[in-house]
This record gives sequence, structure tokens and C-alpha cells, in this order.
Amino acid sequence: MDNADDKREAPAEQQKREKPWGYERAVTEFRGLFLKELFFRAGKTSSLHYHEKKDELFYIARGLVKIVLADHEVQLGPGDTIHIHPGARHRIIPLKDTLILEVSTRLFGDIHRIEDAYHRPGHE
Repeated sequence: MDNADDKREAPAEQQKREKPWGYERAVTEFRGLFLKELFFRAGKTSSLHYHEKKDELFYIARGLVKIVLADHEVQLGPGDTIHIHPGARHRIIPLKDTLILEVSTRLFGDIHRIEDAYHRPGHE
């Protein structure tokens, strides 16, 4: 029996996209959720940013990372997870080369950068 709701869709942007801090690669989409690999090189950092609507869950597959939130920091290693709610300011700082699996709602153009070491636009 074939249920259209159970079919996995190939993401529109399945290729690897280079970023100043490493890369991101879309893996799959399923029932409105999006799975993506994020690879961070040690010594690099993401922007301090937030998303108005995007809801993110990070799973640390390998490496060691510090997540900076508005009111605290947390260090995470392999097997750890963190939920980043819409509107939560956050920054990812890898302490080692780190691979993160991100499960999120599929929203593009929802990033609002507050600080960025790479001089990228404030909204994307």
C-alpha cells in the first residue's frame, strides 16, 4: 500500500554548499521536516543569529562544540542533542572538527544575523 504522506522527497538543494565555517548538505525531507549535515571546522564559528520561524534540533554526530545561547553556553559531544526554538539567538563554535545532523522545519530566507565574522548580509 502506497501512502503519499510517507514518501521521502529529495531536497531541492541536495548538493554540498560550502560555508566560511565548513559546509552544509541537505540529506532528505520527510513530512515537512528537513535533514541536513552541518560540518564545522575547528577554529571557525557560525554567526550569532536567530530564525523567526525555523525550529531546529541538532544531533552531534562527531566532534565537540560549544553552543552559545542568549543566556548561557553548553558544550556538546557525540550523541548529544539540543533543541533551538524559533527566535532563540545562537552561535555554534566548534572546539574540534564537528559534524552535526540538523532536523528542522524547511524554511529558507529565515536567518537573521546579529554578528558575523565573515561579513555576510544580516538577513538571508
